[in-house]
Amino acid sequence: MYHTHRLRSNLQEWRNRLYKSDYRSFGMYYNQFIERLKEENLLSLLLKKAVDAYPLSNEEMERINEKLSYGMSFKNGTHAAAVLYQVLLYYTEKGYSPNALVEELAPSRTYDESISKFVGNIIEPIVHYMHDSIEETSFVLYLLERYKKRTEWFLAGTLNEKYSQATANYEQIFEDDLRLFLFDQGIDYPFSTPKSGSGRADIVGQLDTVDPLVLEVKIYDSGRGYRKNRVVDGFKQIVDYTNNYNKTTGYLVVYNLDPIEIVITTSSNEQTFPQRVLFNNKVYYIIFINLNYDVSASKQGKQKVETIKEEDLFAPLERL
Repeated sequence: MYHTHRLRSNLQEWRNRLYKSDYRSFGMYYNQFIERLKEENLLSLLLKKAVDAYPLSNEEMERINEKLSYGMSFKNGTHAAAVLYQVLLYYTEKGYSPNALVEELAPSRTYDESISKFVGNIIEPIVHYMHDSIEETSFVLYLLERYKKRTEWFLAGTLNEKYSQATANYEQIFEDDLRLFLFDQGIDYPFSTPKSGSGRADIVGQLDTVDPLVLEVKIYDSGRGYRKNRVVDGFKQIVDYTNNYNKTTGYLVVYNLDPIEIVITTSSNEQTFPQRVLFNNKVYYIIFINLNYDVSASKQGKQKVETIKEEDLFAPLERL
């Protein structure tokens, strides 16, 4: 969640620097802006998603400048970002410098006016698309963080009791609880969907939109043999489902019934909530709901930790 807040803030800062630049500084700020879009995984994934939805052929690219000059209309924010970002890459590949790019795509009486026009007409739609897309991700993470606190603080005992009394369909107990919470918070139709080529995702919300929420639920309970293997299986499933639904983001919620801390180690060593794993140009968030901390901290003794390495999660996928 904190990662997405930082990204939104950075986007605004990068855009503002371009607005305030002049002929001498524009090239430096523009190059930094483009490089950061490519280097930041979530932003590059969002742009790739847009471009994949609205790719431009070489023939269309040759005619795009004339369309932009006359005020090109777009189907939606994703379409605008996809077209404009491809235009920037196209002219850069043709050897245009940032300053020449401004003069080509936003001609005006003065260069300062051209910069303002260029940022307003070309950069702003790209930033708006990414900002809105990050908002959606942030909202889901905000809900999942609230759900984690609500469940651990107030409902752990109730869910534990239901779980201990169940004789089958253990995960259904937690799925139903999470579905009800998501529905109460405004996620429409957070129900399982018709079986896909990779099986059935536990929760797929926002089915009436073009961007559904895909979420998998797993249990960590060493008493039933549900340990690291369940987390690894859940990660593989959510990767499959994001591919099936053409998503760039997936969510894995793990209900931890053991009095231990579960940690995912990644190459980036990020310290954010929730834990974030990058695989095959997609982002996966793993949220652990701890349900068995009824013993006071002073009596627990040394904290037990289950460490799951990034390569453990990737191993079943790489064997395919």
